[in-house]
Amino acid sequence: MEIKKEVISKIEREYFFVVGDIDVDAPYFIDKINKSVEGKDNINYKTNVIGKHTDWNYFNEDKKLLEILIKLVNHLEFNNITHESYSLLEAWGIKEGFGEYTREHCHLPHYISGSVYLNDHPQKLYFPEIKEEVEIKKGRFVLFSSFLKHYTKRNVTNENKYGIVFNFKYNTITDRI
Repeated sequence: MEIKKEVISKIEREYFFVVGDIDVDAPYFIDKINKSVEGKDNINYKTNVIGKHTDWNYFNEDKKLLEILIKLVNHLEFNNITHESYSLLEAWGIKEGFGEYTREHCHLPHYISGSVYLNDHPQKLYFPEIKEEVEIKKGRFVLFSSFLKHYTKRNVTNENKYGIVFNFKYNTITDRI
């Protein structure tokens, strides 16, 4: 083997991070999450969410969620935040109870990731690379470049935290045919 050149370095990278609030029918979504995480198709404790987790695509065709997502992506597009063609890949629900948390991770290879929270809760969402933290409130949303690492600390309350998480994928040339 002959190596001609090898570079290991870091570069600055453009990213986006948007936090806001939106009206959400929290009882509707919480009820659906509770039913799913107690059912047979859940993926509880099998992902970076060390807690309850619906199937990855559980909310993909949910009209109420799609109405919310349209408003969120409209913001990204109308403010020239996004530059690529993309489409919804997956949307799932989470429920984190006492002692539960989300391990540090990112959502690569996706393009846009985000969460919409369904209740007020003291367990914050942390983005260490950009030194941001998100307070969890009913209707609070966060949209971010999928490569940004994020996590939560353990829930130290007896209250459950509920949210819906989603990923948009880059569209490839075959997606456009």
